[in-house]
Amino acid sequence: MNTYLIYLICLFSGYLTGSILFAYIITKLVKGEDIRDLGNNNPGAANTFKSTGKFWGILTGLLDSSKALIPMLLANYFFDLSTISLGLIGAGAIIGHGYPLFFNFKGGRAAGTLMGIYLFFIPYELLASFIIIPLIVFSLIKKDWGFWSPFGIITLSAVTCLFFNHPADVKIIVWATGIIGLYFNRDFLPIKVKALLQKNDNK
Repeated sequence: MNTYLIYLICLFSGYLTGSILFAYIITKLVKGEDIRDLGNNNPGAANTFKSTGKFWGILTGLLDSSKALIPMLLANYFFDLSTISLGLIGAGAIIGHGYPLFFNFKGGRAAGTLMGIYLFFIPYELLASFIIIPLIVFSLIKKDWGFWSPFGIITLSAVTCLFFNHPADVKIIVWATGIIGLYFNRDFLPIKVKALLQKNDNK
């Protein structure tokens, strides 16, 4: 099969799985409300955690990660695809989460989905960041943990992977998908940075 056709199939299949908004589905089943109308309006794990319940928020985070991780694992096992093809499945999942086909293209910021990609490609960096970043957030920042924890984990994972012996295409995928994730935070990130700087100025 033509390589570019495989790339297109991988990207589109990832987009379809990414378009499943578990935060919306869970909140609708549990509370009968649209998660995009609650809290900070983001259909993600942190908002579900706050607006629907801790258990449901954790479950949402795991399911959001699985939207990228499970298709990549299955594709790798059954079809032995190239690294780029697997990365396109993950990239498609992020785009699908941000612009979901099944939910009028009104999605979330894709942090959980991005972590699923990192768990596949750079698991040790991700797991180490899961230990380091929460300690920093809870001891120094002490607010907006639902934003700064995943943002810090993703950032530290992407940076540290550069210092390990990963293939170049893996590092490219990690950073390319990270930039896509940053795009979906383009409006939210400046607000959080400004709030953090104001907090430090007040101190």
